[in-house]
Amino acid sequence: MALMIPDLSDLQLSKLDSSAEAKVYCALRDKLPHDYVAFFQVGWILRKEDDQARDGEADFILCHPENGFLCIEVKGGGVGFDAISGEWFSIDRKNHKHLIKDPINQALRAKYSVLTKLKENPKWQKRKQTRITCGQAIFFPDINDIHQIVRPDLPECLIGNLKDIESMESWVKNVFDYWTKSENNLYPMGLQGLEIFKDTFAHSFEVLPLISSKLVEQEEIRLRLTNDQMYVLDMLRSQRRAAISGGAGTGKTLLAVEKAKRLAADGFKTLLTCYNRPLADHLARVCFNIENLDVMSFHQLCYSRIEAADKASKRDLMKESKLTYPGADLFDVQYPVALSYSLDIVDEEYDAIVCDEGQDFREEYWLPIEMLLSNYETSPLYIFYDDNQNIYSRASSFPIKNEPFLLVKNCRNTYQIHCAAYNFYKGLPISPPDNQGEEIKNIAAPNIELQAKKIHSKLVDLIAREKVAPEDIVILVLDGYQKQEYYKALLQRSLPRPAVWLQEGVRNTSSVLIDSVKRFKGLEAQIIFLWGLNPAELKKQSELLYVGLSRAKSVVYVVGSTEACKLACAPDMKDNE
Repeated sequence: MALMIPDLSDLQLSKLDSSAEAKVYCALRDKLPHDYVAFFQVGWILRKEDDQARDGEADFILCHPENGFLCIEVKGGGVGFDAISGEWFSIDRKNHKHLIKDPINQALRAKYSVLTKLKENPKWQKRKQTRITCGQAIFFPDINDIHQIVRPDLPECLIGNLKDIESMESWVKNVFDYWTKSENNLYPMGLQGLEIFKDTFAHSFEVLPLISSKLVEQEEIRLRLTNDQMYVLDMLRSQRRAAISGGAGTGKTLLAVEKAKRLAADGFKTLLTCYNRPLADHLARVCFNIENLDVMSFHQLCYSRIEAADKASKRDLMKESKLTYPGADLFDVQYPVALSYSLDIVDEEYDAIVCDEGQDFREEYWLPIEMLLSNYETSPLYIFYDDNQNIYSRASSFPIKNEPFLLVKNCRNTYQIHCAAYNFYKGLPISPPDNQGEEIKNIAAPNIELQAKKIHSKLVDLIAREKVAPEDIVILVLDGYQKQEYYKALLQRSLPRPAVWLQEGVRNTSSVLIDSVKRFKGLEAQIIFLWGLNPAELKKQSELLYVGLSRAKSVVYVVGSTEACKLACAPDMKDNE
């Protein structure tokens, strides 16, 4: 039995759109020896396209350590070809004709593209013997007689039919023999080459949470991507432009980081960017020292490019931008315009760009972002966003024509936190996680000073008695206008050693961070104290509540007046006064 990637159950096979592909899948799996590996529905994008090798996909890629690989294109139903128009078509049971792509050309291009993609892998580049047997074939599992299909560029031995389903091993051997005899000086792929092939076209991975620290009882738990997320990453293999939408906790940032890393590993000079500076700083640490990958916030990008252009040209681009748009917002208009000016001076481009938290980008940002790409129309651009997290009131349109991919499973929060956060969510339904978790807790007091006193008491208990790591705790303030008043009320109170306060900074193992919800957007922590809800401003603060509550992975304390706590929490939540 051959190794199938992915390994689909009979139920999954029965749900495939193509019954023909399901037939061939079963035949390859059941009729071939164990040393064969078959990849099903494989997609890819290439760092550079040419006439022979282009972005694409293959129905099957069949590999063998001694024989090399084959790209097999499968077509169901009957088939026809019009020599005058050069068009191929399928024929259904009602004898209706449907135009299809040229299967010979599809398989041929897939072969060259697979070779090109292999050569992009640094591990393959280190091999001394890279000339291996490779070929293409066509399979028509619903046809008995293939003699009419035979033509100069498609000999009979490269055409599979219904009879070959039962003798799949013999047919595969004949196809490999044909391609092995067609060229000299070929080498076996070998087991090492097969592993590189798997690494290139079926890369398995696990992604740890962005914040690696965990509560003691959860330190062995690892966050794994759901099937939906795996599906999105697989789909993105052959998509050069895509928008990916999901609610809080669905893993958008994890996927953005993984996609950026994959592009960089494939040789694409890649930019990973976002709006929020603290998130950008965190992503830069996560992606530290990765070759071909730059990580920065949008405005960090503006600063660096404008400064480089000013030095190279002796022009003051910010001054020019301000003269062009006098009185316009500095960050939302004048910096993006100056960035656009810099592109005529600094010619450094990116092969691919990944944007996280794309809902925070203004429309003015997208033009310079696209202009940074080496090819304005075809270079890969991926935008991850949450429609409900538009707390900066940005534009909701992106330079992506296709419908967005959807992430619909919360894999960060507990069930309790999910329910509380999604009370303030408007959008497509998001499935809650299986982890029940603790109830949301209230800390109620009539004023800021008394609230700070209760927060401090709970912090001392968590750190000194329950042995929670300080870096696992974050206090987030909703009220951005009066945040300094909240900060001051807490910062004057000392913490148990070695814990120290950290105001709007980069967390370390001994720090308890106090920050605003807006600044902490895109990040996460095990325990969150959410503070500063103004009952009179509930409608205006609903998006901040959604963001703030969803930052917590395990525990949430809502802090404020009794009325504020009731508004922020579900009716059955526990009062922890």
